[in-house]
Amino acid sequence: MGGAMRLLAPLLCAACAFALLTGCSSQATPRTEAGVVHFNLAADPTSLDPLFAVQDAASVDQEVARLCFEPFFDIDPNGRRIPELLREIPTRANGGISRDGQSITYRLRPGVRWQDGVAVTSRDVVFTLHAIMDPRNPVRSRAGYGLIDSATALDARTVVFHLRHRWAPAVETLFSYGSVPEYVLPAHVLAPLGPLLHAPFSASPVCDGPYVLQSWRRGDRLTYIANEHYWRGAPRIKQLVVRIVPDPGTNFTMLQAGASDWNLIAPAQQPALAGVSGLRYAFAPLALVAGVAINLTHAPLDDIRVRRALAAAIDRATISKKITLGRYPVTDSDQPQLSWAYDPHAKLPAYDPAAASRLLEKAGWHRGSDGIRSRDGKPLTLTYVQFPESTTGVRAATAIQLDLRAVGVDVQIKSVSNAQLFLPKSEGGLLAAGDFDLAYVPWPMGADPDDSVMLTCNGPSNYMRYCNRRVDALERDALSTYDQVARKRDYERIQEIVAHDVPVIYLFNPTYVYAYRDRLRNFAPSGFSPTWNAWRWEAR
Repeated sequence: MGGAMRLLAPLLCAACAFALLTGCSSQATPRTEAGVVHFNLAADPTSLDPLFAVQDAASVDQEVARLCFEPFFDIDPNGRRIPELLREIPTRANGGISRDGQSITYRLRPGVRWQDGVAVTSRDVVFTLHAIMDPRNPVRSRAGYGLIDSATALDARTVVFHLRHRWAPAVETLFSYGSVPEYVLPAHVLAPLGPLLHAPFSASPVCDGPYVLQSWRRGDRLTYIANEHYWRGAPRIKQLVVRIVPDPGTNFTMLQAGASDWNLIAPAQQPALAGVSGLRYAFAPLALVAGVAINLTHAPLDDIRVRRALAAAIDRATISKKITLGRYPVTDSDQPQLSWAYDPHAKLPAYDPAAASRLLEKAGWHRGSDGIRSRDGKPLTLTYVQFPESTTGVRAATAIQLDLRAVGVDVQIKSVSNAQLFLPKSEGGLLAAGDFDLAYVPWPMGADPDDSVMLTCNGPSNYMRYCNRRVDALERDALSTYDQVARKRDYERIQEIVAHDVPVIYLFNPTYVYAYRDRLRNFAPSGFSPTWNAWRWEAR
């Protein structure tokens, strides 16, 4: 009986939480509210001002930012660039990029307005650039924006950025899908306020996207309504109800019961939905790579032999096959496998427990009677941090713990919330503070293969504290030319060096699985965002 109750406990907890969230039986049948769509977030947003968005594993802040704000251009599931705030995407052919590559002319789309009816103009673009660069605003990264030495509004819908030097990712990154996305903000609302971190805008933004915020009950839900001033016309879905549901089990139960219209699911959860009627699936190959960050400032992880041993001890192929059902293919690089910069020849150490044991022996770590290795009387014990909001991450942690135990490494798993893991150091973020040995991290990548934020010595997403001057030099070289052949050569070399040094044990480049109810039409998540085309959603 005790064993049976232990097995049932997680299901009972999820059911209780679901009942509290949905009001018990009244919500136990699929919703059919006309003009209303329900979905969940894994955490409360940090801020509704995209200037201060936290790039966490669930991309919570970015999902809601895209409901409310327009990027310069978007990217559909097929990789096609779609001008949004821009009339056209700058190229050399249309005169948007100067011959020397240092001036970029942006022409804004006419007829775009903020929700209060004020026109979006080049003044907003220039203001937002200044806000990003203002040292009083603690933005997560100024990568790329700091290279702009002047921004000139030629007229209400034309703005020119001049770069200090050529920077290849500029068009793909600035106010679009960079590794740290930013959006244009309303100057007429924010310019009088000075520092913006604590401005009311963070909880009550003024938007130019398809939806505007109606209410935010922190820790419970956000409600959005259609933007009547949206440049495409008001969306057909008149209201979005976005619940905050951190527990994956509760999310899954709500999806089964029809209390949410769509949700990201772990591949291993899909078979359990086979008997649920009215569900469809969308698959999105992501511009994201998940892996185990190794903290190089913690001995003995500063020893390359130990890092390579850890990589050789982990059976990544079995993790992919058994935990993700092959939906998340194994990768050896931070470059998404669909990227032109991906190098299939860069390889981490292959799975080989015997080779892992030999490397650990050479590094002076010898097995004791309990099977755990030690050196100078100190056991080889590592703290592995993961977050419970990821079903795949939780299961991968257990598999990795067993694999490393088999070669004599004691791994203690520490579970922290998604938010706690990715917060800035000043707010107690574990990754930023370096309070870990190993950590499961999904790294969202941008539309351009620029990975300097992750792999350069001072990169804001370099949680490993990895520093290789050859990598830094190659990154600078790759960013200084528009020649894709030359850039590809640089990125291939970077991938080979990093695979040798092993600051990260890359696990997989996921294809996310979204389950959605068949009442929801035009739901088409991209590799960057599931909400990118929310303006097109319809519900029967």
